[in-house]
Amino acid sequence: KNKIKQHTLGTTKLQTGRGRKRFSTDRDDRQLIRMSLSNRRMTSSDLQKEWQTAAWVKCTARTVRNRLLGAGLKSCKARKKPFINEKKRRARLRFAKDHKDWTGEDWSKVIFSDESNFQFYPTPGHLMVRRRPAEAYKPQCLAPTVKCGGGSVMIWGCFSKAGIGQICLCEGRMNQAKYKVVLEENLLPSALTMFPNSEDWFFQQDNAPCHTARSIKVWMEDHQIKTLSWPAQSPDLNPIENLWNVIKRKMDGHKPSNKAELLEFLRQEWHKVTQHQCERLVESMPRRMKAVLENQGYSTKY
Repeated sequence: KNKIKQHTLGTTKLQTGRGRKRFSTDRDDRQLIRMSLSNRRMTSSDLQKEWQTAAWVKCTARTVRNRLLGAGLKSCKARKKPFINEKKRRARLRFAKDHKDWTGEDWSKVIFSDESNFQFYPTPGHLMVRRRPAEAYKPQCLAPTVKCGGGSVMIWGCFSKAGIGQICLCEGRMNQAKYKVVLEENLLPSALTMFPNSEDWFFQQDNAPCHTARSIKVWMEDHQIKTLSWPAQSPDLNPIENLWNVIKRKMDGHKPSNKAELLEFLRQEWHKVTQHQCERLVESMPRRMKAVLENQGYSTKY
């Protein structure tokens, strides 16, 4: 058959026009793409129904997925990021514009800080195991859970390009009185270690109510501490979040039996953070500002 085809057409390649014809035109496909982009949460089944109603295209949900894949639109799990309303978006954009010309040297004068919760038994979000059909409930194939994560502790910490500062346990609910003690006992000694011969540095903190209380502002003024006007809902701009995530990943294989063991583990892992890691994180700040500007104030990949 191939010899006959080659003799007749001069080639063995498939000719255009052969095979099953597409039942949607290029215009129909562009309409499908616009529908998907107008509501990115629509399922392929919903798109199939709406496409059929709007363009009289009869097809299956699989065909819809194939058309969208051909246009580079792949169904992906939505990334979890803090909600940013219009007011907060403008604040983030204004902060990025004000600091877009800051160099790595400028950011090296900033002490970054934050609190973070650590659970005794964190539940893995997507734990995969290999098992046979009848082994679903074997202990080795389960992701054990306990109520409220088995309890948690809140840790405050700080770091700069010069290296890590002190961390401390925050007992109970944080308020302005407790936060003032944290600053006096941990920020001031850390700053003295990081900048022993200079007072030319800035302090970064988020907009938690206990951080922005009037008594805290007066304390900052009394100690001549300059603070950055940090935008709300911006953990992606704070590089200390990366250090917390490193420690939390290391907790996957660690099962503390009490609070003392958990605190000792956290202190050990905190002191394993190298100056090179701190330098790389601080040097990422100009890129973070650029990413905010490019994304018009919305969340970034950081």
